[in-house]
Amino acid sequence: MKTTIIRAVAALSLAAAALTAPTAANAYTDPAVVRVTPSVATPGGVATFTTDLAPYQGDEEILISVTGGAAKSITLASVATETNDSLRTRAVGGHLKTPVRFPSNAKGTYYFTFTGAASGVVLHATVTVSSSGTSTSPAKGGLAVTGFDADSTTGLWVAGGALVLAGGAVAIGAVARRRRSTQS
Repeated sequence: MKTTIIRAVAALSLAAAALTAPTAANAYTDPAVVRVTPSVATPGGVATFTTDLAPYQGDEEILISVTGGAAKSITLASVATETNDSLRTRAVGGHLKTPVRFPSNAKGTYYFTFTGAASGVVLHATVTVSSSGTSTSPAKGGLAVTGFDADSTTGLWVAGGALVLAGGAVAIGAVARRRRSTQS
């Protein structure tokens, strides 16, 4: 009988641990948000990347890596680069403020990574290049949104709690049934 109770307590503990594990993923926050204006660029057009905070040190050099079609033709300040990870700019008072010119044959999605040479701060942004280029509102960069929003997991918490209660009721019922059978 003691082993049954120990097993039930262990099962309940594991269920509780499984339900509380996702809260650890919410601990990290971005050091800053990269805004891209316009959020949809045109081939041959310019998009400007800025940050809302000052995540970099003073006038720190920032290394830029770009992934996307024809990424090797992307330029900064009208200077062509040879490779997609050789772009460099400088922070202004810790802020990112970098205009980027897309090649005339650019299309699709471009993924930017901005890395502070001294601080090691890494920020990400994504830009879509389309021949229509209709959006002019800034796009937000930063970490990808994954997992669940805390508000949308309320149903999961209620269902998990119900399962824990049901497991406890089954364990108590099994113990009571065994006691009755041993006393008879």
